Amino acid sequence: MNKTARLLLAICVTAASLSIAGCWDSAELNKTSLITGIALEPGKHGKLRLTVETMIAKRPEESKDTTPSIVQSLEGNSLPDLLVRFNESLDRSLLISHIGVIIIDERLARQGIQYLMDPLQRTRFIREDVLVLISEGVHASQIFKVLYPRKLQASSKIVSQLKSYRSSRGGVPQSRLYDVSETFLAEGRELLLASISLKGSMKDADKMESIKMVTPKASIVITGAGIFSEDKLKGFISVEESRMVMMASNQVKTTTLAIPYRKHDVSIRLRHIDSDIDAFMEKGKVKIQVKLEAEGAVSSIDESIDITKISGYEKLEKLGSDYLEQQMSETIRSIQKRFGLDVFGFGEHMYRMHYAQFAPLAERWNNVFASTPVTVKVNIRLRRSELKTKHIKNEGVGP
Repeated sequence: MNKTARLLLAICVTAASLSIAGCWDSAELNKTSLITGIALEPGKHGKLRLTVETMIAKRPEESKDTTPSIVQSLEGNSLPDLLVRFNESLDRSLLISHIGVIIIDERLARQGIQYLMDPLQRTRFIREDVLVLISEGVHASQIFKVLYPRKLQASSKIVSQLKSYRSSRGGVPQSRLYDVSETFLAEGRELLLASISLKGSMKDADKMESIKMVTPKASIVITGAGIFSEDKLKGFISVEESRMVMMASNQVKTTTLAIPYRKHDVSIRLRHIDSDIDAFMEKGKVKIQVKLEAEGAVSSIDESIDITKISGYEKLEKLGSDYLEQQMSETIRSIQKRFGLDVFGFGEHMYRMHYAQFAPLAERWNNVFASTPVTVKVNIRLRRSELKTKHIKNEGVGP
């Protein structure tokens, strides 16, 4: 065999070897457990209590009475140490790259979350889109112990639940790990994270029999959002208040308004919602404005409103604009009075658009925000009704 043939053979063998080589950090699935969610709480005997929910992969032919996940807890001094200590009770090594949700207990969040976020932000195994939520009124670990009738892990149910709620009503912030990091670095904006809790009785809610009932004994519910000052939780706002904050911050594109009117509420479905924030100095005083425009369709009406005429649509547009303007203004004033924290991002807008004006106010911006009236202007345009324009009414028999 000549030298050229030997060289070609060596190249072919090398190429074949490279094509069948495995990944350097590969892990056998039958030797690992996928963590789908973690809960962080104050420990009784240590600084931190970590609860993990691990997935149980099942084949269709396997028993339907087996639980979809395993939930276990461990106490220690740091999150990285706890994650590698779980083999004290679990048989497989834990894989953290599939974590979908991180739940921080309310008691822990009030102490500060920066030291909890640090190891999560440093590791390359956890994705930036993982949800970071606050448990309100219940221990964070309890949430993973509630089974769901679809036999999903609690963490998978939570991820789907928040995504669906945001797309249909827009009532909660995105609350991703990326959003936490971004807000910590932002000027003139405080952190806002979605909050969840439990409804019903926790007795036997972690048993398979509980999900065979038409009405589950307990369920995971979205309660609104937690407001932070720097990295410490200061309190909660409701889902309705959270929706107003998200709309003012231009983070809601579709929602429904139920507007009080006479005997029955009227409803309009809003689409293409666009909010514009402006904060600036005028004659030595800070001016803050929110302008919101939206298109919509009529979902339900009072029989006294005739939408076969333009005047009927104009009346509904004014009702909707005035109502949303009032609700948003009340929410802003309530947050100013109760918390005095700018979760809307007014200061961030001023920092970006009018830096020279914002710089002297940066250290005391929250105090400035709390004492500054905010002007809200809403303009809704209704393009059509849903399927019908008139109430169904029997006209009777006869001429």
